[in-house]
Amino acid sequence: MIEKTGKITRILYRNDDFLIALLNDIKIVGSIYGVDKNEEITVMGEWETHPKFGRQLKVESWERPIPQTEEQILAFLASPMVKGCGKKTARNILNKLGSNALAIITREKEACLSGIKGLGKKRAKQIVQSVNQTFELQKIIAELLVYGITAAMVIKAYKEYGSNTVEIIKKNPYKLTNLNLVGFQKADEIARRIGVLPTSGYRIEACLKYVLKKICFEKGHTYVVKKDLMHQTNLALNHNAKPSEIVADEELENSLICSEEKFIVNEGDYMYPTFLYKHEDELARKLSKMKGALLGRGMPNFKNHIKTYQKRQGIVLAEKQRQAIEKLFEKQLLVLTGGPGTGKTTVVRAIVDIYKEMYPKHTIKLVAPTGRASKKLSEVTGREASTIHRLIGYQTGKQPLYNQENRLPCNLLIVDEMSMVDITLANNLMQALSNDTKVLFIGDTDQLPSVAPGNVLKDLIDSGVPTIILTEVFRQAQESQIIINAHRVNQGKSLLIDSEKDDFFFIVQENSENIAKLMVKSAVRFIELGYCLSDILVLSPMKKGLVGTIVLNEMLRNELNPPHHKKKEWKVGVQLYREGDKVIQTKNNYDKEIFNGDIGIIDAITKETDNEKLLNVLKVNYAGRVITYKKDDLKQLDLAYSITIHKSQGGEAPVVIMPATINHYIMLARNLIYTGMTRAKERLVFIGSHEALNIAIQHNKVSARNSLLDKRIIHYKGDDKMVSFS
Repeated sequence: MIEKTGKITRILYRNDDFLIALLNDIKIVGSIYGVDKNEEITVMGEWETHPKFGRQLKVESWERPIPQTEEQILAFLASPMVKGCGKKTARNILNKLGSNALAIITREKEACLSGIKGLGKKRAKQIVQSVNQTFELQKIIAELLVYGITAAMVIKAYKEYGSNTVEIIKKNPYKLTNLNLVGFQKADEIARRIGVLPTSGYRIEACLKYVLKKICFEKGHTYVVKKDLMHQTNLALNHNAKPSEIVADEELENSLICSEEKFIVNEGDYMYPTFLYKHEDELARKLSKMKGALLGRGMPNFKNHIKTYQKRQGIVLAEKQRQAIEKLFEKQLLVLTGGPGTGKTTVVRAIVDIYKEMYPKHTIKLVAPTGRASKKLSEVTGREASTIHRLIGYQTGKQPLYNQENRLPCNLLIVDEMSMVDITLANNLMQALSNDTKVLFIGDTDQLPSVAPGNVLKDLIDSGVPTIILTEVFRQAQESQIIINAHRVNQGKSLLIDSEKDDFFFIVQENSENIAKLMVKSAVRFIELGYCLSDILVLSPMKKGLVGTIVLNEMLRNELNPPHHKKKEWKVGVQLYREGDKVIQTKNNYDKEIFNGDIGIIDAITKETDNEKLLNVLKVNYAGRVITYKKDDLKQLDLAYSITIHKSQGGEAPVVIMPATINHYIMLARNLIYTGMTRAKERLVFIGSHEALNIAIQHNKVSARNSLLDKRIIHYKGDDKMVSFS
């Protein structure tokens, strides 16, 4: 074992926990967390010769010496490792706490920093966390690393369990699955290294919980039938198990009943994750109370309001459109559904205007599940719209600002793109409303359902919530090949393309590489015709593959935003960001009020001062709203020159370019193609084979989603009586 002490002179490569660096000109390689250039560390390891990189020291363990002198303490506190502390604050801390500053901070935490000039509670907390993580976390990482737990995983576990991390993880390594750090198989590997028995109750319980949640989120179910859950869990537990390690069915049954925490609700043969049961049950109770309410009977001159509106707008509403308006004023809840070009937008505008005229003092709110969908709703109605999350004041890990105890001030709520809304979000929204709030749900049941569990729009209709289905395609829409062909696809019919028109194109190509190249050429051509990056959606059913979004993103960026000496770049890990790049937010960020699926353009890569430190930042322009990203935020940002069809839901663009290839066979489905097509406003380009497209059109076997929301709404009948559905 070789021991070396010295300064890191150069960092050659680094990800979350793996480092290749030069220590006094010696190349070191290993799992080292949080080390920066010019930092002094001690490493222990063995010499090895790499076929490509030559002689290097493979790190077995390492440590960061605790600063002892005032000069070392000042340098450490002012370093990038300590968030919230610059040179001036570091001197103030040293002046107050003396040469034992780090030991005092570790022991007394934020209390010892109170009263220091210019240091508020937030920055004091950052400093304490940084100091603790640097030294305490270093020891925890070293102790858990030998079991295959990475530094990145330990850091997240430490945020949850603090100083008790080692004790908790070694006792029950399956806790890592609770934190979504690993899947069950990886947790199993770690547990074996620690010495946890294969028949451990912790293992059985973790597997049941993991399999149940996995099935629900992969299939969109709110529950799993018991025999299916038991079968899948049995396979996961006993795969390649020795006879002495096999978990019997009785032990599985016992684990369902006698768990540390009640993570499964067992309703006969239906097995729910507790949180999904809660949301389904609460939502059903709420909707059942609102569904049957009769409002607005005998409203004076109501039909005159519709006539006046038609005259003022110079339009004549169709019979179904008038029915929708009348039904909303009569009922508490209404579902409005229909395909593209059937006049849903016209109905919404009419409802808003007539309602405001009849009730000028009432409050109307318009929402959609994503930022792009809410922006579209705002544009077509001429009124402000927001995301559901923003409207209810959603907070991570907390109850929304508006909830059962604090109702949202709203008399009429209009929810667009309801097919995208999952059971959890739907329940949070409805619980925020008073029982006398009118709600209009708008959606298209033929589009893709929500990514997360639930099939709320379909369940609303099936439960008997008043529903108006618009079927007539209006004359103006009939001129659009996009709309006509979207309806044909939805009916299982092949495309009809008029070559005399310039809004719908099908370019025949069988080879996947050539399909990708033609998609890029098409995007370039539309830019030449005057469209901008934000006007073009290049969609693909999949991320991977020759015509997947990963490959397409690199190809499109090389053509549409190539490197230039005037464009700054920032490489973080393997991802490169460049000024002018088109990017997509991949997670809801409630602090920044930017949400999963929002697309923007990188305006600038620059530096900003934060807590006395100069940091790299990236600024993204989301339709005029500029959001600043620091390094830690960038894991939420992906390239968006090409995105999946699932990610495109709720948005639209003047131009849509899509592939049709046999290589995407498992994703060739009618609702997927239909959803992608209906994103296009002006021009739609398909590139691929007619065979692949026809397979998709004929494949209409949409996987059924397990849900009892519709039955619960029917059976509760406005009361709180418990009902069994098994």
